[in-house]
Amino acid sequence: MAALTVNMMDRKAYFWGIQALRSGGLVALGITLFGVSPKPGLHERGLAVTITLAVVAVAWIGMITFDIRKWPIEYPLALLSVSGGLLSILQPGPAIFVPAVAAFSAGSNLAPQVSAAITVAGALSLTVTALVIGAPTSAVLGFVVILGTALAMGTVRYAIAQRAGQAEQLLEQTLRASAAETEAAVLGERTRIAREIHDILAHSLGALAMQVEAAQALLTQENPDIAKAVRCVERAGQLTREGLVESRRAVHALREDIGPLSEMIGTMVEADGGTMTTVGEPRKLQADAALALYRTAQEAVTNARKHAPGKAPSVDLRYDPDAVRLTVTNELAEADAARPLTDSGGGFGLSGLRERMELAGGTLEAGRDGEDWKVRAVVPG
Repeated sequence: MAALTVNMMDRKAYFWGIQALRSGGLVALGITLFGVSPKPGLHERGLAVTITLAVVAVAWIGMITFDIRKWPIEYPLALLSVSGGLLSILQPGPAIFVPAVAAFSAGSNLAPQVSAAITVAGALSLTVTALVIGAPTSAVLGFVVILGTALAMGTVRYAIAQRAGQAEQLLEQTLRASAAETEAAVLGERTRIAREIHDILAHSLGALAMQVEAAQALLTQENPDIAKAVRCVERAGQLTREGLVESRRAVHALREDIGPLSEMIGTMVEADGGTMTTVGEPRKLQADAALALYRTAQEAVTNARKHAPGKAPSVDLRYDPDAVRLTVTNELAEADAARPLTDSGGGFGLSGLRERMELAGGTLEAGRDGEDWKVRAVVPG
């Protein structure tokens, strides 16, 4: 895509270069025509030259203006071709440059049928004017040949431009198809991994949960030791169910593209009793970057619940122009004032989260900030 961007910049510079050449051509034509005869005047043939020059100037300026504003350029080119044909006979010599420019521009920018019609109109005006004033037949034929050559050159340029445009469109389509193919391959691989997780981990946790529930049903709470065992089994069952939920969530995240990041984090934080602030316009991120931010928020909130129960965490999700920043803040309990993220709970831990963030091209920082513990994550996007 970068190559296409450079191509567009080159095309823009080329376009304005053409307009500059056209403007310079009009000035050069005006200077040249004042040195030949008959000169513009207010009587007889001089008056005809003056009127024709005025029409040529209007048509030439119109050609530049219409091209810049993307208006139909065939109208000023047709006027330029006809008036240029008249001028070529009224003031022979350099004036043939005018219909030749019209023919070349028409051939370069318009369909062959339209450009041919414009050139023929110029040739007819030239021929009729020549018959009226009795100009030599050889001069008329020479002018017609010049117009035909200019048209042919413009048509060749038009064909080359068309092929270049088609090639550029084909390249863009190929790049899009390649990107879609890559994304499909990634999603396919993620689906395969999700299937493996489901078959191995989710089924195992489900069977374990059933066994824990069966053991819990068999135990009674009459004996104090048995009561303690019951609480342990209940805790094990709770952890098993939480692990099963996390496994299903991981399978879902792998099989499908991750949903809106702000909504996912917001739902999780709200369920945990925390608060969330979103700054900037939410936008879609790369799947690995969005998942890394979500896992960071998840682990930080879980860690806050574990080490500072009853103190709701606050989450700040900020969409900057070149990056997305996540900050999770929670008050520290006295016993855990210097305790970092652990490898329990969500199961990722500080080292695992940092590794995940680096793979997504981002950074992760965690540490004490006064009486709070802050986790800061940044990903490009």
